[in-house]
Amino acid sequence: MPNIKSAEKRVSVTATKKLQNQMVRSQMQTAIKKFNAAISNGDVELAKQLLPETSSKIDNAAVKHVIHKNAANHRKAQIAKTLSQLEKGIIVVKVDAKTLKQAEQKAAAAKKAEEAAAIKAQRNEAKKAKESAKAPAAPAKKASAKKTAAAAKAPAKSKKEEAPKTEEAVPKKRTAKKAPVEAPAEEVGDEIK
Repeated sequence: MPNIKSAEKRVSVTATKKLQNQMVRSQMQTAIKKFNAAISNGDVELAKQLLPETSSKIDNAAVKHVIHKNAANHRKAQIAKTLSQLEKGIIVVKVDAKTLKQAEQKAAAAKKAEEAAAIKAQRNEAKKAKESAKAPAAPAKKASAKKTAAAAKAPAKSKKEEAPKTEEAVPKKRTAKKAPVEAPAEEVGDEIK
């Protein structure tokens, strides 16, 4: 950081001038891009309307010493030449590097999207083929599902009925015998009467 008062002022003035120069340069570049877009679209009328405006912006930048006066003259000559070539029917494609890169990126993205769509379609076809191969087996599964539903609705057999009746097949488990519960006397008396 500067210590002297005049050096501090120089820093602030330089920052302000930088912003002003950026504004002028940006306006000039925007005008040139609009002109080049009109040229690349083949719109002669729009290009003729934009030529004086673009030249004015370039001259303005030269007057304010944002660009050199010879550079300004060179740029004005370039845009006038491209307009005359377009009027004569010579194919002119004026594209800056940024626009060209964006176009390449869009083309790459479109190609990638097409590949993804092709892969997705291929997967869907494979899935449909699998489902169609399983389709004849599906009615058999439904029939077995009906049988299980009917079996579930039928009354379940008791464990005694399901168990084999021979003693050799399944040995009996010994359980502790419970003492018989005697009925209360009143109930016994009622039964006798």
